[in-house]
Amino acid sequence: MTGRLFTKSAISDNSICRDVGRSPERPFIIKSALVETSLGDLISKMICLASIAKQFDHAELHVRYRDVRPYSGEVVSLLEEVSTSRGIKFDIPRWLRLGLPDARLWFPLARGLNGRRGSWGAFCDFFASDWMLNPRWLHAIEDPARLQIPHDQADRLERELIENGADPDRWFAVVHYRASTYLRKRSGQLRNGDPAAQQEMINYIIHELGGQVVLLGHPELEALPPQDGFIDLSRIKDSFMLQAYACSRARFMIAGPSGPIIMGWGFQIPTGLVDASDAVGGWGRCEHVILTHEVTTPEGATMRNKTLFDSGLLDYPVLRDKIRAGEDYVVRKNSGPELAAVARHLYEVSTDTVGWRIEQPEQSQQRPNQFVWPPQTSENLNFIDV
Repeated sequence: MTGRLFTKSAISDNSICRDVGRSPERPFIIKSALVETSLGDLISKMICLASIAKQFDHAELHVRYRDVRPYSGEVVSLLEEVSTSRGIKFDIPRWLRLGLPDARLWFPLARGLNGRRGSWGAFCDFFASDWMLNPRWLHAIEDPARLQIPHDQADRLERELIENGADPDRWFAVVHYRASTYLRKRSGQLRNGDPAAQQEMINYIIHELGGQVVLLGHPELEALPPQDGFIDLSRIKDSFMLQAYACSRARFMIAGPSGPIIMGWGFQIPTGLVDASDAVGGWGRCEHVILTHEVTTPEGATMRNKTLFDSGLLDYPVLRDKIRAGEDYVVRKNSGPELAAVARHLYEVSTDTVGWRIEQPEQSQQRPNQFVWPPQTSENLNFIDV
């Protein structure tokens, strides 16, 4: 069997290594195989990938992902930097997934690209697995990629939001919190919010600030009482794209430590992370604040925000394991007045949004046409005292 080998001179004479990322003839090619399926992790990892592509004048981003959740393909569609995507329609048992090399997921998409560019159809400049994509390093990028609603769906989603009760002439905030009624997350009680406190905050936004509230979630969330100005999208099964559209048009977002908070950071709207149980912050140039839950230690010390972070207890697995071990830690979730104070702050920093948020076109800027790996990581925690 004979075949052609790339020699040093052959490579220097073709377009594989010349002006990478600077021309449409030789884009910077990124490929990724994502095993993760949870909402927040999938969104953040896709934003990481798109942000790498955004560093180049010309880039191609090809993604292979596990299409086993109703929202999987819809999440991928929110990043315009994606060139091609393919979903795997079967679920992988956990015991097999943990030992499965990421590259196995890539094979079907690699075969689909072969022939398009001759001998280097499946060639790439950067291959990323789940474990390489940490949203903390988005803080090192001045202008990360943003989520964007596909243009061919925006009008339909606007009509649906209005049909579900949203007043198009009145601004609104989006709200999300986790509760014990979510069966798949029943073990994560430390990340849950207090429904009564959330109701108090919703009333404050509607009656004191003069806005509307769009509640995100799923039908397992216990229904809150209906009222004028309250739009409950959690009652609509598999409504991820409608909820994403609501985030894109919201004046601000307040959410607990669960997947939907990533949409606030992803759409770059003013965002408040409340009842925070982990040291994770937003990115980009938009206002984002954090209010942690309050923890009282067995010695009687009460901590939250920076003191909680400095203690090492702003780490969900660490605190969870201490409580499971029988150590006497007491956790208090954010109260209604505390949540209302976060809402007031976000309201005051978003005075430029008097109605539904209008998507601002991105400013053209010179791109570096390079990406340094590994990128810098940081916590980027902006605590708010209330």
